[in-house]
Amino acid sequence: MALTTQQESDLLSMLAAYQNGEQIDDLPAASMDATDKKIEVFDTKSGASQCMDLTTAVDMANAPWCGRVWRTDLSTPTAETYCGSLEMLRNLADILGLGCYLVKNDHSRRKLDPTNHYRFANGETAKLDGSMGHYQWGWNKPFYYAKWTVGVREYQAISLYPIKGQYNYRIPVGSLSATGLAALDRTNDTLVSYINDDAQYRGGNNTPGWDGTYRTLLGRCATNRTTAQFAAAAHKNGAGWLGGTMRGAAVVKILVEIIMGTRNVQAAYNASKDANGLYQGGFGTGVTNWNGTSWNNYNGYNPFLHLSAAVDMGDGVGVKAVPVQDESGTTVFTANVPVFFGLKNFFGYIWRVSEDELAEANADKSMKHWIIPSIYETYTYGSTSGMSLKSTSPASSGSYIKKMSRDNLEMWPTEVGGSESTYEADYFWNGSGITSGFRAVFRGANTSDGGYAGCGAVSVSRAVAYAYASIGSPLCEFAEEFALEPEYYGVA
Repeated sequence: MALTTQQESDLLSMLAAYQNGEQIDDLPAASMDATDKKIEVFDTKSGASQCMDLTTAVDMANAPWCGRVWRTDLSTPTAETYCGSLEMLRNLADILGLGCYLVKNDHSRRKLDPTNHYRFANGETAKLDGSMGHYQWGWNKPFYYAKWTVGVREYQAISLYPIKGQYNYRIPVGSLSATGLAALDRTNDTLVSYINDDAQYRGGNNTPGWDGTYRTLLGRCATNRTTAQFAAAAHKNGAGWLGGTMRGAAVVKILVEIIMGTRNVQAAYNASKDANGLYQGGFGTGVTNWNGTSWNNYNGYNPFLHLSAAVDMGDGVGVKAVPVQDESGTTVFTANVPVFFGLKNFFGYIWRVSEDELAEANADKSMKHWIIPSIYETYTYGSTSGMSLKSTSPASSGSYIKKMSRDNLEMWPTEVGGSESTYEADYFWNGSGITSGFRAVFRGANTSDGGYAGCGAVSVSRAVAYAYASIGSPLCEFAEEFALEPEYYGVA
């Protein structure tokens, strides 16, 4: 095909430009009297060449960050894409040191073998019975979390360094019960993360007559105590030790969303990674779909899983099917225990108390959200003295969460009207007819809550002093202060 006169002219111009092109050493030296230099970069996601400020490029190279992006104009809980460093996101769990540890009361920790939690990473034998510390899941590096919105896109990102141009939350080194819920040393009234079948650590509502039967509560998590009682028992381990916390729940939710790429933790589990080598999907139903009547007939809503359930998965990611049997040995329920880099039952199964937050009912049935600014603060649960008022929930007797405030790491419902597979995909229990007074905050939901359950599920329908067989607590610890006010880091 013959070229037109214009095409021939264009080709000759391109050839001349190529032949006259300068090598990098032929270019004049850049001046140092201005910092607003730009460079050409190649976007591997889009395949396009783009322009970037030199200072931004240096920041990204020296202080990489990674995250996910959601569309605020769509109802899907699945992230639209990733943002920041793809390589960092692929390896985020290793970078943060996610996994299980034995942690002593002075916050010193030893990493367990990622494939076998009955030995340390160096091969030495590890015991989970309390003789060598608390069996915890956590991270061994402090990190930063930032969120921001551009148009209809909402970004959530993590870095080991402050993300420039954003408000950052600093997450200190910390952990929570690796089994998802804690046991109770009944001799010393101390909350512990031990896997121990001794009667001293009997779980549930502490029914000794069930020992030796299929209903046994030996080796089960502790329940049937008030938030204040769980908190006091946790504090006996020392400074920086708490019961269930909004802070711990927020870190888990953030990491699950960014690493798995979905806010619907009950989305089907997918063992395969996507085309970018990233995790995709949720963890299925988890331990949420046992009929409430059957559970009540089995053991009166008490915990039924031994704390060792799914420990054999190590620091893995997936679902472990655990049979629950009656006195004849018949399997009456299969508990599909979710595991997130070694953290078990991080939603569903047993409600979790949250000692660093409190709800206060308004006349219109909405709920004020109060939070404790410092983990070292002395306070009385049920009083707002020393607490800070943050978001307010919508006036509703209960509904699926459509929007949730992540400010101050609240994870607090601000709009309802979603479903179990859209938006936040978790439920908000706001009681019926509550127009005044304080309410305890419980998170995660329980075995009979089905699609209502999730990392963001919240209940404020019970009184501050409420205790029940299906309400327990993880043991949380943070090696230093965990502030809830973000700090802005400007672009140099």
